[in-house]
Amino acid sequence: MTVLIFSFNLFTLPSISQTLPKCKQQEEIFTFQVPNYAVQHQGGAIVNMKLAYRFTTEAIDQKDYPNLVPLKKDIDNFLINYPNETEYWEILNKNLVQFLLDKYPQMSSLMIEMSVMPTLDEPFFRSSIVRSTRPEMCSLSL
Repeated sequence: MTVLIFSFNLFTLPSISQTLPKCKQQEEIFTFQVPNYAVQHQGGAIVNMKLAYRFTTEAIDQKDYPNLVPLKKDIDNFLINYPNETEYWEILNKNLVQFLLDKYPQMSSLMIEMSVMPTLDEPFFRSSIVRSTRPEMCSLSL
């Protein structure tokens, strides 16, 4: 007769438990949409973008909210000057999210959904959703 003995040692890694923030019950999230946006990426396309971001506690406390008009201009400039027109939409979107998080420290978390309208070469709808949260910050809870 063979007897198998299994032993489990359960523990929480300090590095994991230390990175989980204690988020306040109240959060402030701002959303906006950019419909029917023409871009030259991948030979030209029309995209619909949905953006949502959560403010940091410091931004809320100091009433330091980003102005939508310059933020939209930053998105325009990013897309107009994007260096690699052949990259996948997912990479473009990921880079846009990182660009905005780098530029706007008031955002603790950002989500962009980029929906690409059908074209003659790709006659179907497709979307890329990228959500990113700064280390030790509270994520979006949409």
